[in-house]
Amino acid sequence: MADAPAPPQEKKLSIEEIKARIRVVCICKGIKMGRICEAITKGADTVEKVNRACGSGNGGCGATRCRPVIEKLIAGGGRPLPLTEEKPPEDDDEFYWKP
Repeated sequence: MADAPAPPQEKKLSIEEIKARIRVVCICKGIKMGRICEAITKGADTVEKVNRACGSGNGGCGATRCRPVIEKLIAGGGRPLPLTEEKPPEDDDEFYWKP
């Protein structure tokens, strides 16, 4: 009997990638970047497809906050965006992350 093929080795994530994946992108629904990236790598190639796959974009803001981040993630092929050290302007929501 032939042995089953070994599962492919997954690349270990760096601390920065782990931190990026757990960041909330859609604050209305609490959808994290990792979930959005996963939807993109599984074929969601538009913001609307990502929103359907993840449940993002249909909260109180009407996707005005998460749409630009999702567009950047799609353009990057679903790779998590690096965190920036920039402090948001005073009037920004302190819990909202911008790339």
